[in-house]
Amino acid sequence: MSEALLNPETFKTYQRCLVLVAHPDDAESWCAGTVARLIDAGACVTYVVCTAGEKGSADPQARPEEVAKRREAEQREACRRLGVAEVVFLGYPDGGLEDTAALRGDLVRQIRRFQPDLCLTFDPIYPRPLYTAHRDHRVLGRVALDALYPFARDAHQYPEQLREEGLQPHITPEAWLFASSQPDVVVDIGAAFARKLAARLAHLSQTGDAAALEQAFRQRGEEVGRAVGVALAEAFKRIFF
Repeated sequence: MSEALLNPETFKTYQRCLVLVAHPDDAESWCAGTVARLIDAGACVTYVVCTAGEKGSADPQARPEEVAKRREAEQREACRRLGVAEVVFLGYPDGGLEDTAALRGDLVRQIRRFQPDLCLTFDPIYPRPLYTAHRDHRVLGRVALDALYPFARDAHQYPEQLREEGLQPHITPEAWLFASSQPDVVVDIGAAFARKLAARLAHLSQTGDAAALEQAFRQRGEEVGRAVGVALAEAFKRIFF
């Protein structure tokens, strides 16, 4: 399927958007330009980050709890720079995401809590890069899609969330899957690239050479945009429920 440039008017149709990721900096790396576009169009965007990324340090002497504390602070700063309304950390172990009823239930809880009309998450079926994609990304993408459909929709799935927390079942109409090797929709992020980069650079612990990172992000954006005639873009696999 050929990729199509998303009509800018489409952004105005989304009021509540949920971004489901595995680690701090995942969203900034893959979809922050699109997040900025959604916010500019009036959407309220919330992040759900499943781990604190406590294994994300090359220093063998680093204490995981200190790494987690720093990375959570960096994620909050990145959200502030983008205008994200809220970030929720679920506290799962970095590198330890599994397809479990517990993780699925935690994602269902957030879907029912925020009632999104759009969700952004990883493509678990056709990840980019092929074969070497982070396992947490693949697992999170699969569990997120299951949580979106059918689990968050069905009242008899995790009924205690309704009974004890008052959370109503919810159908999210669509999801955009990033880090996909088979995208079919492209978002022009030319005007949002500076904010995407600024948000990603908030993750200081994950940034070695800032200039090299900018060059790599710009190159990826140019490659995606070239097919649809825009300078910089992000690509997604768009699915409907």
